[in-house]
Amino acid sequence: QKEKAKNEHFAIGAFNVCNIETLKAVTQAAVKLQTPVILEASDREINYFGIKELSAVVNVLREDLNIPLILNLDHGKDFEMCKRAVEAGFDYIHFDGSALPLEENIKITQEVVKLAHKHGLPVEGEMDHIQGSSEDHTKEDPTKYQLAGKYTDPEAAYGFVKKTGIDVFAAFIGNLHGTFATSEKLDFDVFRKLTTILPNTYFSLHGGSGISADQIKKAVEMGIVKVNVNTDMRIVFKNVLQKTLNESNEIAFYKLARPAISAVQGV
Repeated sequence: QKEKAKNEHFAIGAFNVCNIETLKAVTQAAVKLQTPVILEASDREINYFGIKELSAVVNVLREDLNIPLILNLDHGKDFEMCKRAVEAGFDYIHFDGSALPLEENIKITQEVVKLAHKHGLPVEGEMDHIQGSSEDHTKEDPTKYQLAGKYTDPEAAYGFVKKTGIDVFAAFIGNLHGTFATSEKLDFDVFRKLTTILPNTYFSLHGGSGISADQIKKAVEMGIVKVNVNTDMRIVFKNVLQKTLNESNEIAFYKLARPAISAVQGV
């Protein structure tokens, strides 16, 4: 799927799922569009859903829906979590060691790659800490967060990819986790240098919620093959569910959840 995306200049959407409702929303949207989709969950989302439970439900959906569903560990924080995801049957492993000293990050990423490749699974690595969080920052200026981090250095990225053997590189080119008062501006000059120095590497774009459609489109045309979205879904799910609860005397949750599922599907 990654090679097809790169060759045909499209990106696969990667959407976080933390419960059966968001899982339904994302897979229903994928069925409607007849498109492959990446279903992903972070450590905390996995601990809430259950790692074996999430994998089992996705396997059932994969059989029933007959579309490519890729289950991804999103921002796995240590080797043990990556190992658990591999053993649970995940299809894609993202190890995020960006908060660690570079050499330690490289060492652990190498071990994750060794384990995942043994099982035929691709690995996404992260060298520079992508700023922000998957929260509503719409009262804040994104530039404050962008200036807090160092954008990916193409030469350093080349060394990181060659030493670790990762398949996908999570670039920091101005993209942030969360939504902000204004759209984030991506540094396409940095990204162009990255794709030039690493022509055989796939690239992901985290923080899709806060980036305008035209910037997303340009990034995809330049070589992004995976775009992560989470915050937009969280905000809509919470707001619509809250409105439904406030306006309804219904007590059956499966009825109360339907408008929120529909709204997240729209996202």
